[in-house]
Amino acid sequence: MLARAHQSLIWARTRHTNGLRSALREYYPAALEVFDDLADRDTLAILGRAPTPADAGRLSLSKIRAALKTAGRQRNLDSQAQRIRAALRTPQLAAPAAVTAAFGASTRAAVGIIAELNRQISDLEAELATHFEAHPDADIYRSLPGLGVILGARVLGEFGDDPHRYTTAKSRKNYAGTSPLTVASGKKCAVLARHIRNRRL
Repeated sequence: MLARAHQSLIWARTRHTNGLRSALREYYPAALEVFDDLADRDTLAILGRAPTPADAGRLSLSKIRAALKTAGRQRNLDSQAQRIRAALRTPQLAAPAAVTAAFGASTRAAVGIIAELNRQISDLEAELATHFEAHPDADIYRSLPGLGVILGARVLGEFGDDPHRYTTAKSRKNYAGTSPLTVASGKKCAVLARHIRNRRL
C-alpha cells in the first residue's frame, strides 16, 4: 500500500509539473529557459515569489538569494542568483496584462500543490524505508543492482513475499511484462510486447 501510494503521488506530481510547463510556455517562456526541473526546490522558491514576468523583473539579487536559501540551497547562492536574474530578465514576447495575471494566479496555485506533493512524497519515502528494512527479504532485494530502498520496496510489494507464488523466473517476467509474447500461426511468427501485465512494475 505504501509503495503504491508513493508511486501514485509521483505520478500526480508529474501531471502537475506538465500542466505548469504548458502554462509557462504560454506566457513566461524565460522561466523554462532557467529551470529544467519544475519540481525542484529552487524552481518552486522563485516561481512562488515571481509567478509572472513582471514580478521577475522586480526581483533583486538579494531577494533571489534569500528565496534560494530559504528553500534549502547552501552552495553557489550568489552565482545561481545571478544566473536566474539574468535569464528571467531576457526579452520575451509578452501576453496581455489580464492574461498574464490569470496565468500568474494558476502558477502560484500549481507551485503550492507541487511543493506539498514534494513534502508528502518525502514523508512517504521515510515511512516506506522503515517498513521495507524491517522485512526479512529486504537484504535480498537490495543486493540486486539498481534496487535501493524505494524501488526495492516497490518490487517486493508488487511481486509479494510468497516464495511459491511463481513457479519459474519466466512467470515473474510475464507478470512484470518484461518477457516478449510470441504469436505463431502457420508460417507467420510475430514477437510482440506483452500488454497484459502489472503496469506498476
